[in-house]
Amino acid sequence: MFAVYSFSLGIFSVGLWPQLPGISWLIGGFFVCIFMHALRFKLFVFLAWGLLYGACWGQYALSHQLPEEVSPSDFLVTGEVVGLPVSDGRRVRFNFRLRGDDRPHDLKMLRLSWYYHDATLRPGQVWQLRVKLRRPRGTVNPGGFDYHTWLIRQGVSATGYVRDTEENRIISRHSSVNSLRFQLRETIQLLPIDDGGKALILALTLGDRSLISPKLWDRLALSGVVHLVVISGLHIGLVALLSYCLGALLARFLGLLGWPLTVRYWGSVLSLIVVIFYSAMAGFSLPTQRALIMVVVAIVVLLLNRHVSRGLGFGTALAVVAIVDPLAIFGAGFWLSFGAVAGLLWLVPTAFNTSLWRTLLKIQWLVFAVLLLPLMVCFLPIAWLSPLVNLVAIPWISFLVVPLCLLAAITSPVSTTLSGWLWSAAGWQLELFITMIEAVPSLDFLPRYSPWPLTGFIVCTLSLVIGLVLLPRGIPGRYLCVPLALGLLLIPSGYSRPLVVTILDVGQGLSVVVKTRHRTLVYDTGTSFGKGFSTGSAVVAPFLRRQGTSVLDMLVISHSDNDHAGGTAGLLGAFSPSQLRVGEALELSEVPGRDEISSEFCRSGESWVWDEVMFSFLHPGKQGGNSNNNRSCVLQIQYADQSILLPGDIEADVEGQLLNNPQLATPVTLLVAPHHGSKTSSSYNLVKRLNPANVVFSAGYRHHFGHPALPVTERYQRQGSRLWNTAESGALTFTWSDSGLISVSEARSQSKRYWY
Repeated sequence: MFAVYSFSLGIFSVGLWPQLPGISWLIGGFFVCIFMHALRFKLFVFLAWGLLYGACWGQYALSHQLPEEVSPSDFLVTGEVVGLPVSDGRRVRFNFRLRGDDRPHDLKMLRLSWYYHDATLRPGQVWQLRVKLRRPRGTVNPGGFDYHTWLIRQGVSATGYVRDTEENRIISRHSSVNSLRFQLRETIQLLPIDDGGKALILALTLGDRSLISPKLWDRLALSGVVHLVVISGLHIGLVALLSYCLGALLARFLGLLGWPLTVRYWGSVLSLIVVIFYSAMAGFSLPTQRALIMVVVAIVVLLLNRHVSRGLGFGTALAVVAIVDPLAIFGAGFWLSFGAVAGLLWLVPTAFNTSLWRTLLKIQWLVFAVLLLPLMVCFLPIAWLSPLVNLVAIPWISFLVVPLCLLAAITSPVSTTLSGWLWSAAGWQLELFITMIEAVPSLDFLPRYSPWPLTGFIVCTLSLVIGLVLLPRGIPGRYLCVPLALGLLLIPSGYSRPLVVTILDVGQGLSVVVKTRHRTLVYDTGTSFGKGFSTGSAVVAPFLRRQGTSVLDMLVISHSDNDHAGGTAGLLGAFSPSQLRVGEALELSEVPGRDEISSEFCRSGESWVWDEVMFSFLHPGKQGGNSNNNRSCVLQIQYADQSILLPGDIEADVEGQLLNNPQLATPVTLLVAPHHGSKTSSSYNLVKRLNPANVVFSAGYRHHFGHPALPVTERYQRQGSRLWNTAESGALTFTWSDSGLISVSEARSQSKRYWY
């Protein structure tokens, strides 16, 4: 049994390596595995085979990526539209599988955007396209979504966009499972159902969450029921159970008519057919594949009619998932799925010795306890009412709504009238469901995120507490969980360092988080990419949660440009700042509760002290500025004899005004380069006057704006400044000690992976 766990451990551990071994090392590793196998070192043999497989998979994945030296470049490619294209009105995003033997650099799958494209892209269409491609890359921030890892797991070789040329033409089209999914999506979008219900039907039937609004998603998250609107192990498992029972009943009925059918066999066969159909409707996404693997392992065990230990069955499913998706450990869904299954397997021996309601309550409590740690580590909401909400929601969605959606999908090609009734019934149920979850946040008065920075010590202690809670009664030491839990509650939530400044990696934009011992300030929120997605919700908010921030004391938006203010709505959806300062008036129409948010303009001369740190606005004055950039809030932060300057996007005119400010008479310790290092900023006089020890450029990797400009970097280098760039380093954290010493950490180096 332990061999399968050893094999899985080997595969998953490779994902933590900063670099892969070369081909010669892999060949040598193969012969080492053969030698160890002959010596019958079983556990080590399987561990070695796992390491070898993980390394070979990594080399294979990297070999099909666009080489760095030709990124970005234009290519003429031929391929097929796969999956469901998603449009936000401005662009269509889709996956494009390349065809033919003349694929550039042996690329396989492209993730493309087509801007302002009028024609409807459909799965199964074969196109010739002129595209500009880049090597897969993403931002790197503590607690943030790792887009680069997601691309690798999806098998994406390059990302880019379609150029508007006459070379683009459709070559052919054919039908596929994705074509059926596309037709179903169009049918569902025309249903006379409210937008929320329609979005959830798409999510439950096709695994398409593109229509779920940010507001509805927040409601689902705060109620602890996100897992119910994602096709996951829960739905796949319950659908398998229902179809098995249906197959067993059918076999018994036919047996009464004289057909001697094996109940176990026909129940398993029908269950497998239905589960594969449901997975196909979800596009065989990675979470669906994981759930399908678990169900298939369970069905095989059932058909073998042999006793297989729970540990071996669980380990076998884990090993198959590791083979299919060696980087699965980097997805929250992996930990939530296997955590829930492990909890249920733990409960099996004693679950059915009590009444049904006590069993259901016990299951809810155990699953919640098991999932608590993954939720905290992944910085997802912890809804303390979740066990009670799920007690109602799980049977409601899984046994009523999902079967209605599946039956509607099956009958849609046969009878549009019948399928329409079924869709409407599912939509009506989901409207009631949405009404229920909208009432939950007002009843949940406890904090929804970890109140502490998640250090290794806290994670290990919390793991021990949960493990002790789950021990059976009578085991010595079980009640040690009480003092350990109380000890966690006594950990102070304040920072031990007097000042920590983090320049987040938000691509071509800016967001800075400043933390004193007990206060938090955010300066700018990065970019909005449309359709409710922004760096405010995807980068800034998760980072604050990772730091254990529960209260945002001040939010400063330097000016209204999208690369500085675009993430504001996303951040305000997660945090409500005590104070809001702006350089220009902001449009907050998308922000829930916007009427309760009051903002004031930054004004030169305003200052305040938090703990031992002084904050001062140096610009704009009463006259403001002559452009958006020159109306930026300029914030100075002083600790002891050191200073930090956050100038926004000011240009040379305003820089000249700042030279007369007596507060800038001494050299600056840390400067975030004005306007990302543009040629119009960082004038010679400013650089000479500030004489910064450290300069940070917050810019996009190989962005077409070309920031930072070469003359600007040379100017700072001649001054003796140390230069940093978030595009190369990821998020940069500058930490001041009580003695005034500075330490600098680079997120990309700290979490180095072989595909970065």
